[in-house]
Amino acid sequence: MCLGVLLDSRLTFASHIRRIFGRCFYHLRQLRVVRKSLTVEAAKTMVHSFVVARCDYCNSVYYGASAVHIRPLQNVLNAAARLVVRKGKYDSITTDLRDVLHWLPMQQRTEYKVSLLIYKCLHQAAPLYLTETCVPVCHGHVQL
Repeated sequence: MCLGVLLDSRLTFASHIRRIFGRCFYHLRQLRVVRKSLTVEAAKTMVHSFVVARCDYCNSVYYGASAVHIRPLQNVLNAAARLVVRKGKYDSITTDLRDVLHWLPMQQRTEYKVSLLIYKCLHQAAPLYLTETCVPVCHGHVQL
């Protein structure tokens, strides 16, 4: 375990994702009990604090992982969205994720985080140890 991420020999992160999945659903069950007494904004804040933040923590390590291993985290996000917008277990929440909550799907969240990190490295806004490892392959508009 490094920074709270469980590593396996094939770097599938399957055991790490299973652990996050279980912890997130525990918190979702607890939040479901008090959901009726919360506003949408309060529910959104609580879900983000207890669930979404766990899914996003170190999610850049999932970059390139197969969809099979990422799917449980997407299921967590879907369940969290249903809780916030008060939809049933089998109701579609695709548009709610995008239009109401402004959440990206898990795969895109990972890609966004990696892209942002690269952007920060290229613009010297990231820590030096990362900036030094990110070397541009072109200068200006001319490919090297």
